[in-house]
Amino acid sequence: MEPESNISAFHDSPSAAESHDNPFVYKVKRIAHLVPIECGQTEDKWITVEPLKINQANSWQMKFRPQTTVKLCYDEEFIRLMYIVRDKYVRCLTTEPNGPVHKDSCVEFFFSPFVDTPRDYFNLEINCCGTIKLGYKSVLRATSVHAKEEDLKRILIRHSLTGTIQEEITQRVEWTLEVALPFDVVRKYCPIGVPGAGTRWRANFYKCAEDNSHPHWLSWAPIISARPDFHLPQFFGEMEFC
Repeated sequence: MEPESNISAFHDSPSAAESHDNPFVYKVKRIAHLVPIECGQTEDKWITVEPLKINQANSWQMKFRPQTTVKLCYDEEFIRLMYIVRDKYVRCLTTEPNGPVHKDSCVEFFFSPFVDTPRDYFNLEINCCGTIKLGYKSVLRATSVHAKEEDLKRILIRHSLTGTIQEEITQRVEWTLEVALPFDVVRKYCPIGVPGAGTRWRANFYKCAEDNSHPHWLSWAPIISARPDFHLPQFFGEMEFC
């Protein structure tokens, strides 16, 4: 999702530690020897991973709220995500990397490896047909960059819907999207080590669609904002690697 205001506006926002104690904590399970996404097979070990629900409407007005869950796990190379979306009113037009995927039926993972300063964070956004956008924002340094296309190609994605969806799908449709984000790609934009047991990140997860008949904006951890805006890292929840 595109920010409602420019990046410098966040300098005056309170941090999560300053504003409230955040009860939204997700434990990220370490799983060795996962089936590579490029093999095209569903990983049986996902059944052992607890999902989180992306169901916070945050007092924003919307007529449709798709049921969306995501599971996370990791190994020494990747953090992996598995989204399952029970959707309606699906459109998907964006095919350009780093394009406006938030206008399509889209899932998003915003995260900060800096648990005490989450104002420096990544936004990973992927539409239902697999087009990806990855940005890194440093609010304290007032900078914002998009990942290079060569780095986007290293992010592995398996998605159940393909191509583009020009005509809105108005009936119920379930779609899935699996992502493997290499830690090496993250490290190119900010210095991090490979997470291990006890490592904590800050994060939020989203489901949105803006360019359809029933726009919606849902989050995992609640957000306090008069208008839909996902670029508010002070409301991130927490990921704890196990």
